[in-house]
Amino acid sequence: MRSCSEPLFKIAGPVSIARLHGRACWHCGAVARGMKAVGRVQRSAGRRVWTVVSCGCHLKPEMALTSEGRVQ
Repeated sequence: MRSCSEPLFKIAGPVSIARLHGRACWHCGAVARGMKAVGRVQRSAGRRVWTVVSCGCHLKPEMALTSEGRVQ
């Protein structure tokens, strides 16, 4: 799922572990839909980079991730 073309965003606030691990849509939290990798996030206090997924509920998922891990 990882790709160098996926954007990397820093997140500082709390985030669902299911969303962080790519098991739920980053935007709506859905788990029963087909998912597509839309970007990568890194906790501000950590070094690990996580690939996040979307079910397609947002028109531009790669642009919807904010530094707070929320949809714009």
